[in-house]
Amino acid sequence: MGSQRIANIFVASTNTENIDSFSQRLEKYQYTVIKNDGMDLLAQAEAAHPDLIVLDVTCDDFDGFDAVTSLKNNTKTRHIPVIVIADQKSNELYEKAYAVKADDVFIHSFDIQEFFIHIKPLLRLSTMFMELENRVELAQTMGVKASSDINFDDDSRYQILLIDPKDGDRAMIETVLDGNCHIDVCTDFFAAEDQLTTGQYDAAICSIDENTKENVLSLSSRARNNPRLFNLPMLVISEGNIQDRMDAYRRGVTRIVRRPINQSSLRTKLKMLIRRQRLRWNVRKAMDTTCESETTHEVTHAYSKDFFVKNLSRQIENAHKWQKNMTAVFMSVPNIPNIRDQFGDEAADHLLQQVYQWITSLTRVEDTVALYGDNEFCIALPDTPQEEAQIVMHRIAGILSYTDFAVVDVFQPISVWVETGITAVELGDDADILIKRARKNID
Repeated sequence: MGSQRIANIFVASTNTENIDSFSQRLEKYQYTVIKNDGMDLLAQAEAAHPDLIVLDVTCDDFDGFDAVTSLKNNTKTRHIPVIVIADQKSNELYEKAYAVKADDVFIHSFDIQEFFIHIKPLLRLSTMFMELENRVELAQTMGVKASSDINFDDDSRYQILLIDPKDGDRAMIETVLDGNCHIDVCTDFFAAEDQLTTGQYDAAICSIDENTKENVLSLSSRARNNPRLFNLPMLVISEGNIQDRMDAYRRGVTRIVRRPINQSSLRTKLKMLIRRQRLRWNVRKAMDTTCESETTHEVTHAYSKDFFVKNLSRQIENAHKWQKNMTAVFMSVPNIPNIRDQFGDEAADHLLQQVYQWITSLTRVEDTVALYGDNEFCIALPDTPQEEAQIVMHRIAGILSYTDFAVVDVFQPISVWVETGITAVELGDDADILIKRARKNID
């Protein structure tokens, strides 16, 4: 569209100098800033529908922690991630921030690039909530008893994978989590990836030093390329300063904590990450309530063409309204009709089911996957620029093309080839125009 914004960020502070300086840095990097001076904060946040809220808790004439509490107790704003900013670190700051359900803590004069990396998963969480609301409302109009109700306060036993720990690390984690945890230990980094993929963990914690640095960063990178682990918190405990923190974050590390450990800080950071991860799983469960016979294809159980087009229309409307990115990917598997002719409907349908399952396993929960034609799939990726979606598209096509499928009653492996097209939303687009352009772009 030419003027897409990465996200809309609501910034509240009574310190004019701080808010102006911070806003300028955000706007420089294509973020839209909605400023608030502490007055009518809740009402303005409701009206603005921001992707993220940043609150300055250092203002004498404005109780930032009380404001966070109001936002998190309000049904219309409780899902919006909130970051608190303070002048200096303290145990009291971390304890208060967690108690009022803030999602992260930053100290003034922070590195803006590090800030952008840390807020990215929070922005995706905001996208998940918006997509959940869209799908539930649409499914309900189609006769499905879908619900967007999720548990925001899941404090059941935390599931932690501790990877190659140092002596005393396990006891320390048990202490900071108040004993409310189950900890598995794995000493092999490649085995750890398999364990994380097959289990359901709230966080992975690695100890890092010069000898294990590459293993830790490699594991983090592989986790970010695994859709099931894409959002998994990877907390790293460092023996000293990591020379290039930004490189570690770019390669998938979520948080770096230095020894000697400040247990209050670690408790807050780890519990915030766990709470965030559980919200994602709970959103996924709520999203599943929209998948019923009225909204899905009877064979593959992908979303139906009708549901997809109606939901895509809502996504395009939101992209235009908030000047956000939106990308559609079209995938055709042209040899499925040949499989149907050669081996019959049951074999072709079974293959189609497997192709759909692979696609959904390689996309995020907020990405809508639908069977659009007899052998065609369409994927809508909200809040995603085309260059990012292109990476996802090529990864899916590559994996599908190199997979041998076992099909019912066919006593030979079946291969498929995939043709792909991609396009980003533009001014004047509707669902029909966007899909036609994606289809036309098939290579």
